[in-house]
Amino acid sequence: MAVGSANTADRNIITVLAVDMVGSTRHIAESDPDEAQAFLDQWLDHIRSSVERLGGQIVHYAGDGGIAIFGWPTAYEDHADRACIAAWDIQSHRQSTGPGGAPVNFRVGVHSGLVGLRMGGRNAIARFDVAGATVHVAAKLQQDAMPGEVRVSAETAKLCRSSLDLAMHKSSSGIADRVIEAYTLNARPDDVDHNDVARRYQNPMVNRIDELATLRERLPRVGGKSSSVAVLGEPGIGKSRLATAAMTDALTSEARCCVFYGGVQRRVTAFAAARALVGELLSASSLSSAEHIRGTLAELDVEAGDRRKLEALFIPGKAQARQRLGDNTQTQIARALVNAFLALALNRPTLLLIEDLQWIDPESRHFLKLLARANKSQPLCILLTGRPESSKQAADIAELVIRLQPLSRSNMEALGRQLWPKDRSPGVFARAIDRADGVPFVLEEVLRSADATNAMSEQSLPQSVESVIHARLQRLSPKIKTFAQTLSLLGEEVEIQLATAVLGVEMGELLNALFELDRFAFIHPLAGNSVRFRHQIIAEACANTIPRDRRREIHRAAIEAIIRRYPNLNGRHEQLAFHAEEAGDSVAALDHLWEAAVEARRNAAASSLSLIYDRALKLIERLGEAAEEKYVDFGRMSFASMLQLGEFNKVNMHLPRTMELARRQGKAAQVCSVQSQLGMIYWFEGRYEEGLQITSEGLRTARALESPALIFSNQTIMANVLYSMGHVDRGIAAMDELNEMLTGELENARLGTPAGPKCTVLAFRSWFMNATGQYAEALEFARRALEIAVREQDSYGEVLARITMGRNLLMLHRNDQAVECLSVAREIVERNGYDTSKANLTGALATALARTGQAHQAVGLVETCIESGMHLRTGQIEVCYLHAGYAEALVRDGKSEPGLSALDRALSIARTVRNPWLIVECLGLRARLLAETKPGAPRVDEDLAEMHAICDQYGVVAWDGSRLVV
Repeated sequence: MAVGSANTADRNIITVLAVDMVGSTRHIAESDPDEAQAFLDQWLDHIRSSVERLGGQIVHYAGDGGIAIFGWPTAYEDHADRACIAAWDIQSHRQSTGPGGAPVNFRVGVHSGLVGLRMGGRNAIARFDVAGATVHVAAKLQQDAMPGEVRVSAETAKLCRSSLDLAMHKSSSGIADRVIEAYTLNARPDDVDHNDVARRYQNPMVNRIDELATLRERLPRVGGKSSSVAVLGEPGIGKSRLATAAMTDALTSEARCCVFYGGVQRRVTAFAAARALVGELLSASSLSSAEHIRGTLAELDVEAGDRRKLEALFIPGKAQARQRLGDNTQTQIARALVNAFLALALNRPTLLLIEDLQWIDPESRHFLKLLARANKSQPLCILLTGRPESSKQAADIAELVIRLQPLSRSNMEALGRQLWPKDRSPGVFARAIDRADGVPFVLEEVLRSADATNAMSEQSLPQSVESVIHARLQRLSPKIKTFAQTLSLLGEEVEIQLATAVLGVEMGELLNALFELDRFAFIHPLAGNSVRFRHQIIAEACANTIPRDRRREIHRAAIEAIIRRYPNLNGRHEQLAFHAEEAGDSVAALDHLWEAAVEARRNAAASSLSLIYDRALKLIERLGEAAEEKYVDFGRMSFASMLQLGEFNKVNMHLPRTMELARRQGKAAQVCSVQSQLGMIYWFEGRYEEGLQITSEGLRTARALESPALIFSNQTIMANVLYSMGHVDRGIAAMDELNEMLTGELENARLGTPAGPKCTVLAFRSWFMNATGQYAEALEFARRALEIAVREQDSYGEVLARITMGRNLLMLHRNDQAVECLSVAREIVERNGYDTSKANLTGALATALARTGQAHQAVGLVETCIESGMHLRTGQIEVCYLHAGYAEALVRDGKSEPGLSALDRALSIARTVRNPWLIVECLGLRARLLAETKPGAPRVDEDLAEMHAICDQYGVVAWDGSRLVV
């Protein structure tokens, strides 16, 4: 579908003037009809001439008044000034009299804003149609004005370049409960110059001397060091030009330069940036053959496992390859991409520039974090730019964060002098500096506009950058304007081939149009295979001028072009969903989001999957009952990932309704799956009774369905809940029952679990046996679990096995071995990104280190974990163990009071969730630490008495830690 034809419909920020004669009926009540007509004609001519003299158009007459517009179809960046002058001129004849001798007065209202515009006609008579709230607000201001008064809205006043003499008026009630701040215009504004010509865009680099020097120190050079830097600041502050200056220096030194621009359409497409960077180095596009990609990968100096992951990422179609990829974690996939990038790019010093970090997908940010910390054969500088909201993400990746502040006035003046000729008005220049407020982009737009209108008035400056861009867009030819608008909907950066397909034009015609858009400063000079807008603000302003129907036409054309051009849509489903939603096809958008979600899950992209779920919810809400089945499906796919991220509130919000709908739809398997997930939340939050009830129901359904996967998921959670409630024997029995089930073909089955079921069962059984005092036997179960995990290359299973093995080694006073075992587990967790395990593991390792004379190191580990917020994204048991390990480490590091306070927090958690075994462990530990630090403290005997009472009640065995007592 070509969308290159011009369209008479438009959307622009303009100024609307509404005028009405006061008491016109009274003036002509006693007049002859001819005299009455002549009277009205005289004043309508007066209104028309006042409007047209300033470049406006009367679009509607209503008896003795009408509606006029300024800024369309002729583009004036000073449309607000023109409207205000015309308004004053209209009412300035108020001393004239009508036929009966009464003075003639007008009421005038002026308001600026976005409107829908169309030029049409009937019977060869031209006609303008204007629609939108802006027109109604102007009319409302006119109605509220006193006779002989001009009411001007705050929006118009902000757009005016002239210095207006205004008196604050009471707020005027507008439309739809909207309140409009209004002023009375007390004097005629200064005239403006009507000349309006375009000027070539300038892109100078001013000041930022210290920041540029800092970047230059870190640029990659032979024999130098690797580095990572982030440059953050508000839009237009100068991030991109600072990065460009650094890149120019890097290219001069013959360093390799790789660039990726973040984009709104790709922000939740898993590994979008990482795949693009590595894919470009591999010469792997969606049109590349599998043989070509496989051959390139075969020559790559990476491990066989990484090569398989890369094949699954870049070679489309094979279900087996996709399954292999789905068995990996986000970190494993990211690390494979890191290793590929290092092998492909680092044969010489390299600069990697990532623009707009706020729009980089979470998985690619993880890739960048790993890349920044990887060992490198050649110097690599990772340079990031982003808006202030990306501060946290930047700090996770970069070792240095540079925050750009607005430029000083002297620096803004230096920048302005490069744009403003010396013979032009110094007053205009000073006003521009004031209004730009230290932001270079705004200063350039303001001065470009002032130069374009040749406005010599010292006050002649625009205040709305978007209005400036709209006016500049109007000055383009209709075809070039259409090109700019269409490109703006395709993204801030657009592939040339995609643009030609959507516009339906030949390459030569598009290149000529791009040259013109570059000349008018809409886009950067063409480089490579894509066109990029000068700034996101420009793209957004252009997109905002497109009427709804035409906007939808462009989005539909984009969908057709993408599907036609890219047989392999991996990595493009998010883009397709965006275009489908904007085209008004919510059903298709939801389908594309589903494919994006499947891809995210396959890539172990939990963060992206959570974001996709949020987008899907909005579409589902819009579609209503027709999308309820999708609501259930998205929930089932996403909840496990959200639990992995610790998003319990979000899951809690949607799980009950998901289960209700699944029941209504008669989907027993989905209901059962949701029950196990609800059970996990209840277990993590310490709501054990609810967890036992829901998983018991789920287990009955799973057995009726004869589904091993559902039996395993529900019964595993149920066993953990039973153990946490103090029913240790029942928990162990449930694990034994699962162990018997997992024989034959099921022995090595994965059943859709993070860790192998067999390994999981043995590890949890070992954990439960901690409460029975059978530490040696429990250690043997843990050893068997570890053996299976290592044999099956099950990294998550190995972490589970090592955590329970480490706990049992501590129980057996084999502390050095516990440190060794848990340290290996920590390395696996860090390498693979198993965040939910970190709190538990860190607490256990801190305990082991504290008992081997390494308490200070243990304190540091726990504090790092707490600072990262990992303890907020896991279960209450895990947090309790983290604080208990912290407590022992602090006490052994000579900080007894903070240590005992940390232990009080651990005990408080144990009591809150009413976990008998946790309470026993915390009471026993506090008794031992108090005995060491405060011998004879009465609380020691109280804690031991309570501990023994709980042991007797629940049949658990307290650990004999007498060797720790001094």
